[in-house]
Formats: sequence, structure tokens, C-alpha cells
Amino acid sequence: MKEIGTVKALRGNNAEVEIKRNSACGDCGACHVSKDQSVMLTTAKNSVNAQSGETVEVEMQFANVFVAAFIMYGIPLIAFILGSCVVYYLVGALSLGWDQVLTSFVTGISLTAITYLVIRYFDRQGRFNSKYQPVIIAVVDNTETISTPMEKRMGN
Repeated sequence: MKEIGTVKALRGNNAEVEIKRNSACGDCGACHVSKDQSVMLTTAKNSVNAQSGETVEVEMQFANVFVAAFIMYGIPLIAFILGSCVVYYLVGALSLGWDQVLTSFVTGISLTAITYLVIRYFDRQGRFNSKYQPVIIAVVDNTETISTPMEKRMGN
């Protein structure tokens, strides 16, 4: 997946890149950009030594997008389902006198929250950044940015 953006700041080997939302962008929420916002800010590996203010092409491997989405959404969903199901059957089998449905729901929500905290902890430790981080692959002229790579594929 390739996008065009502008380098806003340099941070070591990384660059903070502002990417404009293109017309082919849907409302999936993956980039955390609402309908009202026209840009998103991301941190990308600066492999071409782009300077602040330059227009760059940013790429993220398509397979990595799916893996990152699975880490962020799939693992917590699995934690919720497994936690809810296991506790539902344990409460019933042990005859604890607790409400089976409420206990399993609260457990599922708790495990989901714990999973998000664990993912956040690993992300802050840098375990995800290097593999799933976008990479600046080229510095481009402003004349090339009339349409983004996605818009070119869509025929705009």
C-alpha cells in the first residue's frame, strides 16, 4: 500500500509524515481519521534520508496491514470469546450461584481490556514498530502528487 505525504518532523531514523486522505479512502477507521479530517499523521522509517518539508512516497507491505489488524482486533476478539465461553461453562459446572451470562460477559470484557494493555505494552517496547511501520521509499516532486497512487489505480 503506497501513499504520498509530506515530512513534518525528523526523529532519529524516523520521520513524522502527514498523509492526505484520498478520495478512495473509505470509512473503515483503520487510520483513525474521521470523515471530517483530511490528513493523518504517521511515523515512518526514513530509509531515503528525506528532509523536513519534502514530499515523499510511503509504503506499508499489504500483508503487514493484515497482520497488524489481526494483532489489534483479532487477538482481543479471541480473548473475549474464549474468556466468555470458558467462564460461562465453568460457572455452570461449578454451581457457584453466580449469574452465568453476566459473569462471562464481564470476564470477556476484562480479558479484552487486558489484551489491549498487553498489546500497548509490547508496542511501547518497540516489538511491533520495526516490522509493521511504514517506510519512506522515495522523495517525489510536487508535480507527481497531483493524484495519489490509489487514485491512479482507481482512474482519478
